[in-house]
Order: sequence, then C-alpha cells, then structure tokens
Amino acid sequence: MTLIEQVQRLRVAAVAAHDEDKINRRTGELAGQAENVETFIETIQRLSRGVTELRTVHAALGTDLGPQAAQLAADLHALAEMLPSQDADAPLQALKVQVKAADGFVKGLRKSVEQAWTAERNREVPVINEDLVATLSKSGIDVEEIRIKIEKAQGVLNVLNNRAVPESGDVARLTAALESLQACGKQIAALVDPVLARVITGAQEAAGTPLNSFTPEVLAGLSRLGILDRFWVRLR
Repeated sequence: MTLIEQVQRLRVAAVAAHDEDKINRRTGELAGQAENVETFIETIQRLSRGVTELRTVHAALGTDLGPQAAQLAADLHALAEMLPSQDADAPLQALKVQVKAADGFVKGLRKSVEQAWTAERNREVPVINEDLVATLSKSGIDVEEIRIKIEKAQGVLNVLNNRAVPESGDVARLTAALESLQACGKQIAALVDPVLARVITGAQEAAGTPLNSFTPEVLAGLSRLGILDRFWVRLR
C-alpha cells in the first residue's frame, strides 16, 4: 500500500469516526429530551387527576387549567412519537423551546394544585383525648372499637398529609377520616364527662387524685361505668 493510499484510508476512517461521534451525541441528546417529555406527560396526567379531584370541593383553581393540561399532554404525546424519526442533522432549538414551555406550565400547575390541596387538608381536625382512651382501656372499660377507629382515621390523615397532590377519592377519604374522629370524640364524651375524665386520668398518676374529687356525681359515674371497685383510698 502506497503512502497516499494509507493517508486516504486514514482520512476516511477519521470522517467515519467523526460522524459516529456526532450521531452518538445527537442520539444521547434526543434520548434525554424523550425522557423529559415522558416525565412531563406522567406529571401532567397526575396533576390533572388532582385538578379533577379538587374540583369536587370547588377549590379555587382556574377553569382553564384542565383543558390546557389536556392539550399540552396531547402535544407532548405527539412530540414523543416524532422524536425517534428526527434527522441526525435537524436543529433541536424548536424542540428545546417546546420542552421549556412545558416545564414552565407544569411548574405553575403543580404549584396551584399543591396549594389548593394544602388548603383542603388544613381543615380543623377534631381533638381526641388519647390518654383518656388508654386510661379507660386500662380501667377495664371496653373502648377497643373506638381506639381502632381513631387509629384508622389518623392513619388515613397521615397518608394524605404526605401526599403533595391528591389522587382520585382523596377528598372523600379526608372527609370520612375527619368525620370518624369527630364521631369518636362524641362517643368518648358520652362515656365520660370532663369532670369524671379528670378523676379517672388523675387516678392513674403517681400522686393519685384527691379524695374530695370523689363527689356523689363522680361516684355515680364510676359505678355506671362498672369501675368503682378499682379505686381505693391511700393514706399518706
């Protein structure tokens, strides 16, 4: 092989290597954009479900958010289908502009949905005297059903509070959990009035409850609950 032939072969190899490198870089760039588009589509779908869910409680969300999100999702689907057929030399500027616009819309939509969901979750939570429930249980009063309802409702609230965007049915779950806690509070109040509750919980402490706390009304209440025989006088 002559020197000229060797030089020509090296030049061909160099051109091929350059083209391969160019193709690899473009392939990586397109793959990255395709991944971004798929992420945007999934996020928009999730946020759209959140918008639909929050509309059930008339949350202050713009009426055009739903249609805009649906249109953007459709545009991104079309873009995702078109990406694999892009020419290696085709400019990507228009594609990047479209992806950037989608990113801006998604950020705005997420902020609106998260704020509306936070406002919905900030409804007043009924206060439950869990120490009293535990004390009543120790005293032999059957409050297991109430305790289970409280734990279940609180578990639902914990899940919802850790969810930045609501899923389908979350508003109903939130309402049901709050109503359940309110009902449990009423059940406890029906069992024990505040004065009787203080005597029962105080008796569980090391210092006990003063003897003058056991008024006729308290004694009657303890008798009604069937736990009067669990109390005794300790001289100090």
